[in-house]
Amino acid sequence: MVYTLARTELVEKLGLLENKDITEGIAVGEVMPGAVFVDFVSYLGFLIKKTRGAFLAMMFFIAPSFLLMVVLSILYMKYGQLPLIQNIMRGLSAIMIALIIKVMIDIYKTGVKNPVCLVVSALALLLLLINVNIVLILIIGVIIMFAYGIYMKELGFKDMHVQWPSSTEIYSFIKSNMWVVWLGLLLIIINTVLYHILPNIALMNGNLFKIGLLTFGNGYTMLPFISKEVVSNYHWLTPKEFSDGIVMGQITPGPVVITATFIGYKVGGFFGALTATASIFMPSTILVALVAKPFVKYQDNKWVLSALKGILTSFIGLLALVVVQLTKANITDYKTALFALVSLVLFVYTKINPVILLVAGIVVSLFIFR
Repeated sequence: MVYTLARTELVEKLGLLENKDITEGIAVGEVMPGAVFVDFVSYLGFLIKKTRGAFLAMMFFIAPSFLLMVVLSILYMKYGQLPLIQNIMRGLSAIMIALIIKVMIDIYKTGVKNPVCLVVSALALLLLLINVNIVLILIIGVIIMFAYGIYMKELGFKDMHVQWPSSTEIYSFIKSNMWVVWLGLLLIIINTVLYHILPNIALMNGNLFKIGLLTFGNGYTMLPFISKEVVSNYHWLTPKEFSDGIVMGQITPGPVVITATFIGYKVGGFFGALTATASIFMPSTILVALVAKPFVKYQDNKWVLSALKGILTSFIGLLALVVVQLTKANITDYKTALFALVSLVLFVYTKINPVILLVAGIVVSLFIFR
């Protein structure tokens, strides 16, 4: 939908871009950290108006979902404990669990199909259970896939095909991207000052920024990172609240990690919602503006593809833990279990739109959970 609209509006109607730019944008969304569609629109904005265009594209793309999520957060905080709302959320949470399992299946189908990949997934789950740092887990996954590729003679140093830049190109790159240094210093100063005024918001911003910077795949692959920080480490949200936040994130037209807005609102009201949203989406936009154009050259490099496979394989294990946590918090009787099972069957064997199933879930929940 997003790709089609971008092609229609920016290529066919306005003539600002070419078809190859849309294709490159899709590739950028798939291989850069962050939410896929946010990276995609940031890249298109960068092509049109450079760095300013990347940030403007990201902000306008996120704005409708952000505003809707703020409204939903306000309503949830005020009316979330009403029996009617609780019954609706029971059904929607069951659907969301099924959707995350479907995402795990989709990741598996994209190439994570050999026994080594399954071992990496299981290892990632085990390491997360014993509280190993998530970034380290991803690095281990990449190293294992590199070792497997070399052992199977699928990878070799001749496959790197790296064209090292000249000293002039390096100087030009640094000179034209000094804004990253100043922006980084500004963000550090702001968050340091904020830490002495509103420490929870500052901690939340730092953790969400890190997640947005290091998480590849799509919005769903960010969920294990977010859950570990906001539920397990800092206890800003309960497992049930986190599950409800994911549901509300899915209702909005934007990426599922707009859930960060809900987290921010719970921690620090509207200001917290604003800073949390900026923290989760800004890092990938910075990277898109900084390195996306040269990175496109290496999207088919065997080493890059192997690294991405290691990361995505690890995410299956990390998402498995999220599913277990959400199941414990939401699947409390045979009705919610049946709800989740039927939803999973529909997701796997039909092409039903998740939003349609969520809307149907609201109606069905009103009759089942009474």
